[in-house]
Amino acid sequence: MGIKEINIVDAHEAIVQKLKEAFPKCTVGDYRCETGKVVAPALALELSEIEPSDSDPGTGQLEINMRWVVYPLIHFRVKNAAREVAAIVCALAKFIDGNRFGLPVSAAKFVGGYPEDFKPAKDGYEEWRVEFEFSGMLGESVWTGEGITPETVFLGYTPLIGAENIEEYEDVTGQPLPASRT
Repeated sequence: MGIKEINIVDAHEAIVQKLKEAFPKCTVGDYRCETGKVVAPALALELSEIEPSDSDPGTGQLEINMRWVVYPLIHFRVKNAAREVAAIVCALAKFIDGNRFGLPVSAAKFVGGYPEDFKPAKDGYEEWRVEFEFSGMLGESVWTGEGITPETVFLGYTPLIGAENIEEYEDVTGQPLPASRT
């Protein structure tokens, strides 16, 4: 069977749900609302970048690296607001690093936590951004998982290959393959 593909909509929902479970005192959603009231403390999730991976899994799928951002936000009137939001940032870092959020992805890597730039619509709030990334597959695998898995593996070197050269093959079952034979 091939590597399971990721659905971006499901990924958003899964991460938001895991954040809600881990941070029950926070209002959690995805994508920040730049206007209107915010019920703080709050966490807003955004997918900020998608780039192709450097590897080809050999499944016909596209492996992508996804960078996500969580924006923790707390009202400035909260006692020690700057400390409180920093504490949330640290808790997020610990929660995120190594997490898979129940998704078919690599373990998340915490990238960093940074104070967020001033935004007039967010005046009165302490806000940071917490970045993390993981990789996953887009598209279905070409491998169905059907067929017979070989139990014995033989290695032959060109030009001594084919049925007429069967005595030249070596059984390499369970062994690391040699780099080359000269």
